Amino acid sequence: MEKTIKIQARDTSNSKSIWSSSLAFILMALASILTMFPLFWLFSSSLKDISEIFVNPPIWVPSTLHWENFRELFVERKFGIITWNSFLLSTTSTLVALIFCGLAGFAFAKYRFKGKKFLFVLVLASLMIPHEATMVPLFAMYKNLNLIDNIWGVILPDLANAFGIFFMRQYCMSLPDEMMEAARIDGCTEFKLFRRIVLPNLRSGFAGLGIILFVKQWNNFLWPSVILRSQENMTLSVALKALEDSNNTPYHLIMAGSVISVVPLLIIVLIFQKQLIAGMIEGAVKG
Repeated sequence: MEKTIKIQARDTSNSKSIWSSSLAFILMALASILTMFPLFWLFSSSLKDISEIFVNPPIWVPSTLHWENFRELFVERKFGIITWNSFLLSTTSTLVALIFCGLAGFAFAKYRFKGKKFLFVLVLASLMIPHEATMVPLFAMYKNLNLIDNIWGVILPDLANAFGIFFMRQYCMSLPDEMMEAARIDGCTEFKLFRRIVLPNLRSGFAGLGIILFVKQWNNFLWPSVILRSQENMTLSVALKALEDSNNTPYHLIMAGSVISVVPLLIIVLIFQKQLIAGMIEGAVKG
């Protein structure tokens, strides 16, 4: 009798578990569909004629695929050069920022010097200052340095990223001091120590921060729109805004340009998603 009751209780528990798992799967599937729908609409609209975008009822899949939308962007609107500008700017900014943030985070985590805590508080406090508040003095400074309409005028403000410094400091805190002291005893210089000890042990942290910084710079709009003037130096976000016209806005070209802007980020996230997730999890545990 007791065995029968236990079996029935086990079957009831298993059926509840199956129903709860099924419900969770259905909810996640619906959430995924809702999340992916804007991307589907973006890709669909990028291959439509402008007259098909705002029709009611909507056309989900165009009967004729208008690939000439992309041809017009690359041939007539010079989006090939503009895409290269965004890639060059984002890659250069990310690589240089990783070096500065890694060195600064390592210094704050492992070195003892006067005013260390005060300087670190200043770094964190700078996160509360909106970028818009520093735009006017930065613009005046860069004008005197002849950095207007120059890619370095966009890169320089983000080289010593306060978030990146804090992010890497949390990782460097986990490194054992004994390992670095042993390296110093063996005659390892500080930069050699950073290159041979710190970098190999913090790959996931650098990978996670690198993806964050790259996506941030790729999507950066406000500061590039202030600094960059000529079409040859424009980034994708600025060029997409420049497509707008008060009288005749080419929405089909804006949709196609948005696809060009989104696809590289999707590829990067899909390729490096494991490193990104590992970096976030390890940073949360080590912090």
